[in-house]
Amino acid sequence: MLLSIHLPFPVNHGASLFNTYKLATWLHGHHDLFFACFLKGEDKKYKDAFLQDTGITQYYFEELNVERNAFNLLKSYLLGISINMLRNRSRTFREKIAAIANDYDVIVVDHYEAMQYVPDGYKGKVVFRTHNAEYLIWSRYAEVETNPIKRMVINQEARRIKQWELHYVRRADLVLGAPNDNENHEPDPEKRAAKFIEFLHLGQDEQIQLPVPVWEQTEMALVYVGTLSWEANIDGLIWMVEGAWDTWKAQFPELKLYVIGKNPDARLIDLAARYEGIVLTGFVEDLEDYLPRCRVNVIPLRFGSGMKVKTINGLCRGIPMVSTSIGTEGLRVTHEKDILIADEVEDFAAQTMRLLQDKELWKQIAMESKKTAAAHYTWDSLYKILEKNI
Repeated sequence: MLLSIHLPFPVNHGASLFNTYKLATWLHGHHDLFFACFLKGEDKKYKDAFLQDTGITQYYFEELNVERNAFNLLKSYLLGISINMLRNRSRTFREKIAAIANDYDVIVVDHYEAMQYVPDGYKGKVVFRTHNAEYLIWSRYAEVETNPIKRMVINQEARRIKQWELHYVRRADLVLGAPNDNENHEPDPEKRAAKFIEFLHLGQDEQIQLPVPVWEQTEMALVYVGTLSWEANIDGLIWMVEGAWDTWKAQFPELKLYVIGKNPDARLIDLAARYEGIVLTGFVEDLEDYLPRCRVNVIPLRFGSGMKVKTINGLCRGIPMVSTSIGTEGLRVTHEKDILIADEVEDFAAQTMRLLQDKELWKQIAMESKKTAAAHYTWDSLYKILEKNI
C-alpha cells in the first residue's frame, strides 16, 4: 500500500509529484499495490489519466481542499497537530485505510502528513519516505522573515512539525530520505544506520541523454522552473530580482528571465510588472520549448531542506546553473566544476554574469554537470534500493 497526500500527475507539475509518480509506478510494477491519495485543486480531472498511465487498478481517491488560514491554524493548535497535518486530515480517509491496511504486508507513506493514516494496530512494515526534513524548511523560513510576529508563528510551526516528524520517524520501521535529511532526523550514526536508508530525490534522468545546448543558439536569457505558489521559490525569486536585476540589465539590456510554472503568486506577478524582461510563462507542456535557448539556469533558494530536484534536473539537462548552497544541499557537486554557487546576492549576480559571458566556462560546466548526473543521480540506483528493502 502507498499513501500520499496528493495525486502525482501530471508529472511536469512539480518535482515532488514526479518523485511520487516514479515510486508508485515502480511499486505497481513489482508488487500488489493499493494506492490512496487526496485530490486537491485540479487533481480530479487528471485522475483517470494517472490510472491509465500507471496501470494501477486498486486505489482510493478522496477530494480534499482545506485552506491555510488563521481559523485553521487555530484549529490545528486545538488539535495539537501542524497546520499541514490539518490540511490533510480526513475521517473517511482514515476509516478506509484502517479497514484494509492489514490486507497488505507493507505500507509506504509518502510525506509526513500521510503518516497519520497508519493504523495504530497495524502489524506490517511501515516505510516512511520523508521527502524533506520539513521542520527545517520552516526554521530557515523564519530566519529570513523580517516581520517579528510572523517569524514567531513560523518558528512555532517549525517546532510542532519537528515534534510530529520525529514521532513518525520513531514509528516507522524504515525511513527513506536524502542523507542530510536523515542526519537531521537522527543525529546518532548508529541509530541512523539501523533503519535510515539513503533515498535521493531524483529528477528526469532521461534528460542526461539529451545533447548540451549550443552556446551560439542560446539567448541572453535566464530560466527558472518551479512551483510558483511555494514560499521558498517566491522568496528566492524576489531576493534575486530585487538584488541583481538592475546590475544584469545595465550590462545586458536584452536580458530576459523566463519563470516557468503555473499559478504564480501575486507577488511574482507584481515583480514581473515592475522589472522589464521578466516573463511569466505559465504552465509549459514541454520544457524543451524554453530550456535549450536559455543560457543560465538559476536556483535562488534561501531556505528549504532535502535535495532539490530542480537542481538535479539542471545537472541532467546540462544547462549551466548558478545556485545558492541551499539549492545544492546534499548533492555531490563542486563549485566551478559542475555548478557555480553563491549565497550573497551580489555574488549570485557576479557568478551569473560569468556564465552569460564566458563561453569556455559555460561549456565546461555544462559537460561536467551531465557527468555528475550520470554518475550519481539515476533512477536505476534507487530501484535497487527499493528492491532490497521493501
